[in-house]
Amino acid sequence: MAKNIKEVDEISTTDKLKAFKTLKDAGFKVEFNGSGVPTVVCPRLEDMDKELKNVKKILKDLRYTGSFGIRGPRKTDNVLAENEQENNLTPEIEEVLTA
Repeated sequence: MAKNIKEVDEISTTDKLKAFKTLKDAGFKVEFNGSGVPTVVCPRLEDMDKELKNVKKILKDLRYTGSFGIRGPRKTDNVLAENEQENNLTPEIEEVLTA
C-alpha cells in the first residue's frame, strides 16, 4: 500500500484549519497571518526555539506538511493585553432598581 504524500501545492485549507485547531488545543496561542498560514505566538522571544521543536513534533504527528510560522510578541500585543487587564480590573457597578 503506497503512502499518500501531499505536495506543498496540494495542502488544502482544511489541513491548515486542522493544524490550527490542533495547535490551539495543545495550549499554544495561534493565529492566521495574512496568507492563511497558522502562526504560533510565543509570549517571550527566548521561548521560540523550544516552542519550534514542540510545534514541529505536533505537526509531524498530524502529518501536516504545509507552511507554519512562529513569532515573538509584538508591541501591539502588549498594548492589547494591558487594555484587557484594565477592563477586567474595572469594577462593575450594578444598578439596583427599587419599586
